[in-house]
Amino acid sequence: MTNEEIKEMCLSLLYADEENKVVEILEDKGFWDKPELWRYYGDKEDNYSTIGNQQSRPEGALVEKIVNSVDAILMNECWTQGIPPEDSRAPKSIHEAVALYFAGDARKYETLGHIGYWVTQKRTEVARRITVAATGSHENPSFTISDMGEGQTPDSMPVTLLDLNHKNKLRIQFVQGKFNMGGTGVFRFCGRRNLQFIVSRRNPIIVKESKTMDESGSYWGFTIIRREDPPAGIRSSVYTYLAPVGIVHDTSKGGVLRFKSNELPIFPDGRKPYGRKAEWGTSIKLYEYVATSFRTNMMRRDGLLSRLDILLPEIALPIRLHECRDYRGHPGSFETTLSGVSVRLEDNKAENLEEEFPTTSSLMAGGEKMTAKIYAFKKGISETYRKNEGIIFTVNGQTHGHLPNSFYSRKSVGMGRLDDSILISVDCSNLSGRAREDLFMNSRDRLTNGDLREKIEHELEIIVRDHPGLKQLREKRKREEIESKIGDSKPLEDALESILRSSPSLSSLFLPGFRLANPFKTKEVLEKEARYQGKPHPTYFKFARYPYGHILKRIGAINMRCRIAFETDVVNDYFDKLENKGKFTLQITNKGETGKVCSYSLNLQNGIATLNLRLPETCSIGEVFEYEATVSDETLLEPFKNRLIIQVGSAQKTKPGEGERKKPPTSEDGDKREKPVGISLPDIKEVYEQDWEKRKHTFDKYSALEIVQEEAAIDDNLENGHNAVYSFWINMDNIYYKTELKASKFDPGILKARYTFSLVLIGMALIQEDFKTDIDKKKVKERSDEDESPTLEDTVFSTTAALSPILLPLIDTLGSITEEKIAKGGQVGDDE
Repeated sequence: MTNEEIKEMCLSLLYADEENKVVEILEDKGFWDKPELWRYYGDKEDNYSTIGNQQSRPEGALVEKIVNSVDAILMNECWTQGIPPEDSRAPKSIHEAVALYFAGDARKYETLGHIGYWVTQKRTEVARRITVAATGSHENPSFTISDMGEGQTPDSMPVTLLDLNHKNKLRIQFVQGKFNMGGTGVFRFCGRRNLQFIVSRRNPIIVKESKTMDESGSYWGFTIIRREDPPAGIRSSVYTYLAPVGIVHDTSKGGVLRFKSNELPIFPDGRKPYGRKAEWGTSIKLYEYVATSFRTNMMRRDGLLSRLDILLPEIALPIRLHECRDYRGHPGSFETTLSGVSVRLEDNKAENLEEEFPTTSSLMAGGEKMTAKIYAFKKGISETYRKNEGIIFTVNGQTHGHLPNSFYSRKSVGMGRLDDSILISVDCSNLSGRAREDLFMNSRDRLTNGDLREKIEHELEIIVRDHPGLKQLREKRKREEIESKIGDSKPLEDALESILRSSPSLSSLFLPGFRLANPFKTKEVLEKEARYQGKPHPTYFKFARYPYGHILKRIGAINMRCRIAFETDVVNDYFDKLENKGKFTLQITNKGETGKVCSYSLNLQNGIATLNLRLPETCSIGEVFEYEATVSDETLLEPFKNRLIIQVGSAQKTKPGEGERKKPPTSEDGDKREKPVGISLPDIKEVYEQDWEKRKHTFDKYSALEIVQEEAAIDDNLENGHNAVYSFWINMDNIYYKTELKASKFDPGILKARYTFSLVLIGMALIQEDFKTDIDKKKVKERSDEDESPTLEDTVFSTTAALSPILLPLIDTLGSITEEKIAKGGQVGDDE
């Protein structure tokens, strides 16, 4: 084949959108059916065992390709500065590299190293160097990821782009991908044959400055990767790539096809997928990529853009997305810049987020320090930015795993009302290497199950449960929803109380230590004051209600966490600012060598910083621990230091009936609190058809009951978890209830009472059983990031819907059974 024929073959493979077309091209050239021209990917015959164990979801696999393109751009800039990326003179972090190469000042990595500080025009300009183009059909789209990074020579491709073993980026400090594995995760999602196309050319400047002799340095190299079925006697498939150049009869290690060309159209231009030429770079095409969310315009709410935003929440460099399929719409519907969900939310904070959000919290778990950024969306907004993700865990701006939004419905969290409005991003970039391995799978798309994860989840539960801003938002939403219905529930409450007291069995569902309180009958101890205006840097940071320098002394129960409140005048995001960020450290100072505390969380909201501290696991009653809490940043002449002395006290009794209940926090704690007043009964509200779609669970004519958790089951000890508070919502337009109303001889008021109270009792029984199950297991087995099993609220909703057809007939029929009928063998339900 001539140079032009090889080039034309390369372009025809690039332009193809169906795998059958790719096979046709390769068959026409005589390549497809000649195994000797195909080389094992990574030169491993058993490579499926590695490649098949990558990302479990297509979106996560695609992200790895984009991350590799970002790395290639940064390494290209390093090379062109005359510095090998592994050199000690190279940048020490991703953000330092971005600040140096795209803003000219590595010292400003905290600001200019984050694209959120860039103007829109600059983001768009840089984004043109990394693009993702969607082509082909709506149902089976193909995606082309192109970058103007360092590129590779044809001879180096087998040990870079097509390898599994060489640790090409292991010693480069400013890149994300280091182990040369994540990029293979896309293979399994590429059509039936798992076809992928790669074309690349090394930057001529790098080739010229390179000291190595590579005769292919001026060529473009390209190949096709495919999956071959297991041959006879082999248990697994194998991935191979086309490598016919220089093939020798007794070896399968040929080189990839190559050709010379000054430039190649690998970049999209508007809606033309290959309309812009480049002199070097890499383009990778994924044929017929399988993913439900990709079968729509990339820019739509359920399209690729929103998935990439959440998986790359703080991406190091912007990416340009091009929708080149035949969708209709205005010009802005087909091209946009991907900057990550954090940047998008900051850019449009007023439109998307509740006031005073986002906020940040610090946490220490297992001796590892992390920062959590909490976003609270306005109603109906969150679906634009996330699906099932409730908490995402990031490393250098890439999501490595998540917890589902059912996390907020845990009894220990109590934010089920807001589970469709909260997103938390936990920055794990500073974890130690060992901790990172313990927390994340090698595929970098999901969490492992282990001790560190359990400790982190526990600290997050406390952060969310006690977060003053989230608690205020939950109360605000609750009041907006039921304020107009306050008077409606009083007769129901009185009647239900009478029913419960009339039956020992029914009382057992409710009374012994199990609080199902009316969540709206509360009064706030301290009303919300004028909107808080924090300062960029604190002028004070001290224990609440005490002068600076006061040594705070407390007694802490050995089985409980200590809660300490600080007062300050700093902004809410002080500990997560990009510039002159605040630092909080907590150390034990009286046990020989100064040691850090392994487990705590710190919420900062509107001038109150609440420290939630776990005493050392090995402590004993009477032991005294002296702590020093330090707050500092680069602008403070001296850090703020506060000394705390805690004496370990006796275990607090937590089981119902074991002793006096713990007193509520005093004013010394400096926090707002609520005191329940009135009777402890469920808050019962009615729902009619006009409000069906407004509910958390969308009602229909078959729905019966929805419960919403309004407060957490407070305390670390599960057996003290009987404090959860729920509201009950009854569907008064249930079709079976309305049918009985028309046909029954009973008074409608009696039928309404039977219908309502039976549903409430069923809901209460299910809640009680859920608590019993957890107590019997001694420890709550919460859902993992991959587990989407129903929550308690889901179970109650579906169970009561299933029972609603038989509730009233069952009550009527069983109520008519008498001793006389049983003795006579009469039919149940016969009239007298």
